[in-house]
Amino acid sequence: MQNALNIVLIKTSSLGDVLHNLPVVSDICRHAPDARIDWVVEEGFAPLPALHPRVKRVIPVAMRRWRKSLWQSCGEMRAACRDLRASHYDCALDTQGLLKSALIARCASARR
Repeated sequence: MQNALNIVLIKTSSLGDVLHNLPVVSDICRHAPDARIDWVVEEGFAPLPALHPRVKRVIPVAMRRWRKSLWQSCGEMRAACRDLRASHYDCALDTQGLLKSALIARCASARR
């Protein structure tokens, strides 16, 4: 028996983009019914991915806030990165396509 895929979806902002990304979870589940899907999203939008019943865990990040005070936010950023790395994802799906989401995907250290 094959293990379920452990996937992290990265779409951090903005409101409309996060909402329009909800069907991606359904599409993944249609093709990989046993997939475990987590979602990294900007902290202000964290309630939205939680609306999808197949999103197991919402991981809030504060990229907007961190950008304003990089030096003061280093500890928080490192903690978020450690948390992502500890989850051992099989796949990081970056649907944001920006430098900030690429950095998050790198933290996830996905095997694919």
